[in-house]
Amino acid sequence: MVLTIIGLLAIIYILFLFVEYVNRRSRKYYRYEFFTYENLAVVTSAYILLFFGHNMYIEALNNNGDMLNGELLMGIGVLIVLSLLLVHVSSTSVGFGLFFGFIQLLIYIPAGIVSFIGLIMLIAWLMDTKPVYRL
Repeated sequence: MVLTIIGLLAIIYILFLFVEYVNRRSRKYYRYEFFTYENLAVVTSAYILLFFGHNMYIEALNNNGDMLNGELLMGIGVLIVLSLLLVHVSSTSVGFGLFFGFIQLLIYIPAGIVSFIGLIMLIAWLMDTKPVYRL
């Protein structure tokens, strides 16, 4: 268990070093940063739309319902991701923008999940939500 935690922390540290290296390099040559909180928010919102759109689509397929809502959510999520990749390519070169854009999308999957859960916890804490149980 301890080795798993140490390995996980080492992977996180290596990813942090990689992100800092890519940001330094892109800032130096293109005056543009790939890994920012704004990009994390954009990618996380796109992933949320893709996730819930896919769930709505599958539920509508199983119940012979209207699949359009799920398709629209997934389409908006795909458009957000494609527009972010377009911003990357227009701010840098085509190869650099696409390569590190796809790397960014892969790195932001677990970061998006953790930030979404953290956002829900923050909202619950700010609303002073208390558990309800009877004794």
